[in-house]
Amino acid sequence: MPKLTPRQRSYIRKKTQPVDLDPSEAMGELNIVPFLDIVVNLIMFLLVTTEAVMVMSQIESDLPKFDRGRTRPTDQVTTPLNLNVTVTGEGVLVSGSGGKLGVGCEQLAAGRDVTVPLSNGRYDWPALTECVTKVKGKFADERTVTVSADPSIQYEHLVAAMDAIRRNGQQELFPQVLIAVGVR
Repeated sequence: MPKLTPRQRSYIRKKTQPVDLDPSEAMGELNIVPFLDIVVNLIMFLLVTTEAVMVMSQIESDLPKFDRGRTRPTDQVTTPLNLNVTVTGEGVLVSGSGGKLGVGCEQLAAGRDVTVPLSNGRYDWPALTECVTKVKGKFADERTVTVSADPSIQYEHLVAAMDAIRRNGQQELFPQVLIAVGVR
C-alpha cells in the first residue's frame, strides 16, 4: 500500500465522515414559500388587470321584464321589425321579422333573391336608401337596424351601407345601427 501524505489523509477523512443534513432536507420536503410569493403576486396582477379590462368593455343591456297578472289586449300586441341589412357579393339583402324583401322593396321574396342587386358591378346605395325609406314609412317608430356582411366584403362597403341606412337627406331613418357577424 502506498504511503499517504497528511494532506491526502485529511482529505479522505473529511470526505468519508457522515454529513448531518438540515431537517427539511432529511425529510425530502420542498420549500414552497418562494413559490407562494410568486403565485400571490400573479393573482394580484390578474385581479388588477381584469378589473381594468372589465371597466373598459362594459356592455349595457336591459333584462327582460316579466309582469305577472297583467295582460294586454291582442290588438295592441305588435311584433318588432328586427330590420336586418346584409351586404353580400351579389348585392344587399333587406329582411325583417316578417321575411326578406324582394327587389323594389314592395313585397316579400323567397329564395336567394337580392333586395338591392349590384348595378354595373357596384353597390347601389341610393336604391338601398330608397328601400329603407319605404320600410320606415310602414314602421315609423323603429330606430334600430342590424347590419352584417359576408366575410369577403370590404369594410368600406359596410360603412357605406350604414351611411345609406341612417338618413335620407335630412330625414332620419334608422340612426341606431348595430353590427353583427355576417352568417347566412
